[in-house]
Amino acid sequence: MADKLEAVPASNWIRTLRTNADFAGVTASDFDFKGAAPSLVMAYISPHVDFSRTCKALKDLVGQAPVIATTTAGELCDDPEKGLYCSASGAWDNVVLQIFSPELLSQVEVFSVPLHCEDIRSGQPTLLRKERVSRIVKSLENVRPRLSIDARDTFALTFIDGVSKSESYFMEGVYKAARFPCLFIGGSAGGKLDFKNTYLFDGDKVVENHAVLAFVKVAKDKRYSVMKSQNFRKIGYDFVVVDADPNKRTVSAIYDASANKVVPFVSALCDALRVQPSGLEKALEGRAFGIEIDGELFVRSVAGIDFNTETVTFYCDVGSGDDLILLEATDFIDQTRRDVDAFLKDKPPLLGVLLNDCILRRLSNETILKNAKNIWPAPAVGFSTFGELFGINVNQTLTAVAFFEAGTSDYKDDFIDQFPIEYAKFVNYFARCQLNRAEILNRLRGGVIDGISNHLGIAAKIETVLTEVGDIGGIMDGIRHAMESDQKQRATGDDSNTEQLSEKFTSLNAALANLRQVLSVIDGITSQTNLLALNATIEAARAGEAGRGFSVVAGEVKKLASDTKSTLTHTQAAIGEIESSLKQLGGIIEATRLQFKDESQHYQDTVLRVEDIFAQSGHIERSLNGLSAMAAEHRHGIDQMNDSVAFLRELDARANA
Repeated sequence: MADKLEAVPASNWIRTLRTNADFAGVTASDFDFKGAAPSLVMAYISPHVDFSRTCKALKDLVGQAPVIATTTAGELCDDPEKGLYCSASGAWDNVVLQIFSPELLSQVEVFSVPLHCEDIRSGQPTLLRKERVSRIVKSLENVRPRLSIDARDTFALTFIDGVSKSESYFMEGVYKAARFPCLFIGGSAGGKLDFKNTYLFDGDKVVENHAVLAFVKVAKDKRYSVMKSQNFRKIGYDFVVVDADPNKRTVSAIYDASANKVVPFVSALCDALRVQPSGLEKALEGRAFGIEIDGELFVRSVAGIDFNTETVTFYCDVGSGDDLILLEATDFIDQTRRDVDAFLKDKPPLLGVLLNDCILRRLSNETILKNAKNIWPAPAVGFSTFGELFGINVNQTLTAVAFFEAGTSDYKDDFIDQFPIEYAKFVNYFARCQLNRAEILNRLRGGVIDGISNHLGIAAKIETVLTEVGDIGGIMDGIRHAMESDQKQRATGDDSNTEQLSEKFTSLNAALANLRQVLSVIDGITSQTNLLALNATIEAARAGEAGRGFSVVAGEVKKLASDTKSTLTHTQAAIGEIESSLKQLGGIIEATRLQFKDESQHYQDTVLRVEDIFAQSGHIERSLNGLSAMAAEHRHGIDQMNDSVAFLRELDARANA
């Protein structure tokens, strides 16, 4: 049997019914307001029931009244005893209805808009961002509400397929269409935690890959206001996103402004939190990220970390140019109470509240959900979503639309009264992201240019070292030429002098041989002369007796004298030849001495050059080592420049997508 809760029974502005998929205990009279149909029926339906059949049964009960239904990740229905959060354990069967009186909402018009996200759902995105947004803008041309849109009394209650990953595409399309000057508030349809499907009902048909929106105008004597609550605060770290994939909702790299370089997001997180990759998930427990728009935080929650690719996946799309601020959780119940109290301060009596509450708030605080009771002084109904809308897509946030009695004519609400400014902030968020992307790309380009300039400086240093090495090469060339010259001189002059010297020694040897021959003759003559002298003495003693014999001796002596004279002549000639040869030999020796002296000078020059090289060998080694280091640095720098240019081209392509 269904629990039945009446909202503000005295005025009956909003009826709240909690039932099941068979609508047990619900009758047609529950949708009757003094003979009038409700202005809007909201149905929050468990993902474990037959959504299509349930919606058809509801429509049969409601009749022609506008109906919007969504699957949930859990329902919210404020109960003084049980609290705000309905149980969502197991395959629960729960349907919560929120039925609005026509005296509260004077006009409601419902539209269904395709998101053109089938390629994203298939896992193979093909449409570029601009094309996807353009198609959504084109589809929004069919959204033509008859009511006048005035943000002071009109808002766009919006629900989006919760697994389409298209909330930001849709909102960007809304602002580009520039036809709906009111707040878009609502949530992404919830579902089972396998994140495979969510469903919406626009009063006519069940849809996926769509947004269902209702332009709601509040009655003249009523007011509405909006609020959001998140239990997080800044802790001092922020990361400027450079490389993000909005289709996969991943962030791969961030911009390090201090070094003007791109850093893997996972590495940057580990450094900031001072943990190893293995400890990062634990370090992020109880933490989330947020973007800040003019001092107001909009939360982005982490869905998972891929350490192989160093990417972080979010439940909300994060774009290049977003400045992600690291947040830590505060007390969930206390923060919600304080935010609600601050919101209701100085406002007239509350009639009821429509809530969109992130599933992560439920999952992260399961042990204390029972304490979430009596927070609102009027019936509060809604559902656990897969994301929230508050002008832009957010996570881990409670967004609420609250309805009030008009009270005095001087009713004031800062957000509604200043909505044109708030609207401009939401519109500018997308433009700001583009500007941030462009600014980061320009900084990175500037870094590449500076890097190229620095490496041109390295090239100049390399040229200087090469010049120094070239000077050493000149010294080596001088030594080489000197050695070649010495070698030539040895090959020509030395060989010539050596040949002449050899010839003269040969001539001298011949002269000496002749001299030895002459001396031999003289020696023979001397021996014969001595013998003849002896014979002459003997014969002289016998002169008287043998005068003829003496005559013979005298003849021999004469002949010997003649031979001696001839021999002496030859001796003089031989000696002359020796003297001539010795003179020439002396000249050759002198020339050789001078040549040796010249060669000694050449070798001294060579030695000096070699000593010069030895003296500079340390400088050469340092120069060559420096050259090697600079060349390696240059190659590394060029590789970095090539990688940076390729990365910039990829970022440019994504930015222009």
